[in-house]
Amino acid sequence: MKKIIISQNSTKMRLDIFLSQNLNASRAQVADFIKSQSVRINGKICTKPSALLKPNDCVEFSEPQTLQNAESSAFTQDKTLDSKKEFSQIEILYKDDDILLLNKPPNLIIHDAPSTKEPTLLDWLKLTQKPLDSLSGNLRYGIVHRLDRFTSGALAVARNLKAHTSLSNQLKTRTMGRIYLAVITPKLKNDMIIECYLGRNPKNRLKMAKLASVDSYFARDSQLLRDSHFSRTPQSTQNLKTPQSAPTLPKNLRYAKSAFVKLLDSKNGCFELIAIKLFTGRTHQIRAHLESINRHILGDELYGYKQESSGISYNGRILLHAYIMYLQHPRMMDTLFFKAPLFADMLNFLEQNFQKDKLNEVLDSDTLLQRFSHF
Repeated sequence: MKKIIISQNSTKMRLDIFLSQNLNASRAQVADFIKSQSVRINGKICTKPSALLKPNDCVEFSEPQTLQNAESSAFTQDKTLDSKKEFSQIEILYKDDDILLLNKPPNLIIHDAPSTKEPTLLDWLKLTQKPLDSLSGNLRYGIVHRLDRFTSGALAVARNLKAHTSLSNQLKTRTMGRIYLAVITPKLKNDMIIECYLGRNPKNRLKMAKLASVDSYFARDSQLLRDSHFSRTPQSTQNLKTPQSAPTLPKNLRYAKSAFVKLLDSKNGCFELIAIKLFTGRTHQIRAHLESINRHILGDELYGYKQESSGISYNGRILLHAYIMYLQHPRMMDTLFFKAPLFADMLNFLEQNFQKDKLNEVLDSDTLLQRFSHF
């Protein structure tokens, strides 16, 4: 029986997330483990994966043999051989003793899951990196955030526990983030911010959707809503999420805010290249926000893309790429910027359908960062 005391400096964390990190297992595996009455919090059996852990809580659990066996057998020799092509496309953008910055190729899954047969980024980390030390004695590999399977681009990995804590905190405070590139149709009318509440689409549980506007939950405070500056400052945005007069939000609704800027129209005028900055980090946030205004990323059929809308025959992967990452170095404390070059499929598409000379201008890193300075 393992026993872990949650440190006094820790923030509240869901039980399934905590065990997933300490057991190096998927959330789905951990949820089943919790429901099997194998976990105690402060001496009492807990069967709720969503239970929140607080500082000084005592978590006890037996080493789950089924998860151990799955872990040891998941990455077989055959899978290693099959993975050579996928792993060869992973580009290391930066590496030191604290952090590893990668350019994730499209069609690479981040984490293992019971249904995952193909190689994952976690498999690559197991082959190439040392695990993080863990107080529980279990192996961890420093993944602090994710990209969807068919989304490519910049991804940060912590190489020690101090760096993992630092990067995780930066994600919460949004001092660490990414600027994305996407090709969408129809075109945006102008640069814009979208903010709303996202939740699971009731008609398709694979999708996220806008389930409530910001105004609908705070309409009682009409004076507040008439203040056009209110949603444009960091402090007021924080207040907007949880004002004292606000009604209680329905369970599983999450506030989400994104900024979108226009970059370049396509040659045929039917689609455009845009850049996106996230102020929150919700599942499928960019895709759901665009669908909420009837815009769609090329290739994103789950969120409504149709070939005829783009004026060309495109049936490739979703054209979404995490292009720039910024973060504060965990040890040196200076702010670093990294650019993840486009992969051949998206780069070739852009060069064929946009004017090359203008592409080089709009993809300049300094220019892109400046475009978001007024948001």
